[in-house]
Amino acid sequence: MRLFADKKLNRKVILLVCAVLITALLAACGGTGDTQETAETATQSEPEDYDSDDGTVEWNGKTYVYNSSLINILFLGIDKSDIIEAEYTPGTAGQSDCLILLSLNEKTQQCTIMQINRNTMTQIDVYNTGDNYKYSITGQICLQYAYSTGGSRSCRAAVKTVSKLLYGLEIDGYFALDIEGVPEINDSLGGVDVELSYDYTDIDEAYTAGSVIHLEGEAAQKFVQYRDTDVFASVEDRMHRQVDYVTALISSMNKDSSLDLYEVLSPYMNTYVITNLDSDGLRAMKNYEYLTDNVLYIPGETVMGEKYEEYYADEDALQDMLIEYFYTEVTEE
Repeated sequence: MRLFADKKLNRKVILLVCAVLITALLAACGGTGDTQETAETATQSEPEDYDSDDGTVEWNGKTYVYNSSLINILFLGIDKSDIIEAEYTPGTAGQSDCLILLSLNEKTQQCTIMQINRNTMTQIDVYNTGDNYKYSITGQICLQYAYSTGGSRSCRAAVKTVSKLLYGLEIDGYFALDIEGVPEINDSLGGVDVELSYDYTDIDEAYTAGSVIHLEGEAAQKFVQYRDTDVFASVEDRMHRQVDYVTALISSMNKDSSLDLYEVLSPYMNTYVITNLDSDGLRAMKNYEYLTDNVLYIPGETVMGEKYEEYYADEDALQDMLIEYFYTEVTEE
């Protein structure tokens, strides 16, 4: 893996983590336990023209190669309050109700944000209490964290599953934040001012579209966590709020030249925060432009399952997106 191969690269990887971190506060994407799974095994088959054995991809009559300038970090917002109504879970790891892939381009110095619907149906792996693989089932992707034994092991399982969902996309590292840490971390930054893209008066009558609100403590957690479970596909509304919050957080960090993210986050490492990335590059995160006006969402559709909502990715549209943002066309010289 390139992630720890050299110091220069590692520093920039962690810049991204910082962004992840930023996104971290977005972690308050806690759910409501509304997940389900089926015991049948599932495999996500790749189309015949999607072949990466030689490092290239054939898609729609053209040849592409992965953009090696990218470093991808998976951010996970973990909610341990959800009760997993399933016989498969080995413990109380919690669900990854927020999944965001941050892709840092070393050449352009820009970061692309991809948000993954927590109800995305895919193949997830089940592990026993000894963290040994048992079998695979079909279920919402947020359950993958729960079906390992927590901590770094659950993070690695989630990275593997997200990579498979994205047709083997390389993921260089992970950063997980426990939802219980959101108020403390948010307030350690002095709170966050958020400009609202949509009307969120179902949360607070003051949350009208276009207004600017200041979030502190529990209000920050509620803003990125709340959703009306009586409204179909309300997860999508919450995802938009998370984007508003992340955008505001990044903006406030860029305005404060004295902000030292490593110092802000270090008290929470191994309590609210779990990551496989070093902290060396956290202070340098401001070198990158975060493309918050062009956040990617996995294309697909939410349908009502037997009991809970299920999100099914549009595989052709997803592959088009992956080709556009993560690969470059091979041209004859």
